[in-house]
Amino acid sequence: MKIENDKPNPLTGQADPLSPAAPTGSTPASNTGSAAPATTDQLTLSSEAQLLKAAADAATGDPAVRTELVEKMRALLADGKIGTDADQLADSLIDDVLNHQ
Repeated sequence: MKIENDKPNPLTGQADPLSPAAPTGSTPASNTGSAAPATTDQLTLSSEAQLLKAAADAATGDPAVRTELVEKMRALLADGKIGTDADQLADSLIDDVLNHQ
């Protein structure tokens, strides 16, 4: 089976070159009946993969939802202190956008 590497890397936009894998194990000519040396698997992550892992770890450690603020807003909504005037809310949103341009 032939493996094509014509798709670009999504992080760099370049296709990574393929190199042939080194043969593993003993060859029939060198097999003299002794046990083959033990081999171990090794994984090397690219810098892009390391960056993605660091970003995923950071996102996991820092929740995007601030639960204390959500609870405060729910309490204000339940008390009727916010969310009662749609026109005022719309005006506030528009004013905020205009002031931060």
